[in-house]
Amino acid sequence: MEKTGQWLVLRTEFLSTRLDRRVPKVLMGLALVTLAAMIWSVGQGDYPVPPLDVVRTVLGLPTDNADYGFIVNTLRLPRTLVAWGVGMALAIAGTLTQGITRNPLAAPGIIGVNAGASLAAVSLIVAFPGVPMALLPMAAFLGALTIAILIYLLAWNGGSSPVRLILVGVGFSLVAGALTNLMITFGNIYDVSQALVWLAGSVYGRSWAQVFAFTPWLVVFGLLA
Repeated sequence: MEKTGQWLVLRTEFLSTRLDRRVPKVLMGLALVTLAAMIWSVGQGDYPVPPLDVVRTVLGLPTDNADYGFIVNTLRLPRTLVAWGVGMALAIAGTLTQGITRNPLAAPGIIGVNAGASLAAVSLIVAFPGVPMALLPMAAFLGALTIAILIYLLAWNGGSSPVRLILVGVGFSLVAGALTNLMITFGNIYDVSQALVWLAGSVYGRSWAQVFAFTPWLVVFGLLA
């Protein structure tokens, strides 16, 4: 590690990168704020749990109330971790999109990637109601990946242009959004209700199964990003 002005230069045998010296301090501060917010969130609800008891329960230490273990570890902590993980994934996706398009206002929802995921997921729910819902995340991922590849191919003209990427992406977003609305309009009311809940997003009823399901994806692709 070398210090040059406001930058930290990290060098290894396989990697060399430059890091603003303010970044570690900012990250540490944000991590502490996030941890405090998560502890506060887990303690909120019809059955409030004091922050200190939340920490003690998560660490497996004894508390004055035996119900805290079920409330914190079974009901609330998984939902909080799912919300935190999804927020992290969305932040990474937004950062990558802005870097590729060189536009600070760009986002996956603007260039059509989200629309592709929504179209695939809604199609699976409405057109194939008998398909196991465990396939829903994979369908959404493949839909987003397909749209992203099509956008890149159609925007390629001897090179990639941020402006073309955004314009083509906006067009795909409108088309995919229209097809999604078409599926919702003519689908079975019960299936459509499920699709609308998925589109809106919810952590209701999330458990450790969902936490363990998305963690490998977040770790692997987060590091690759």
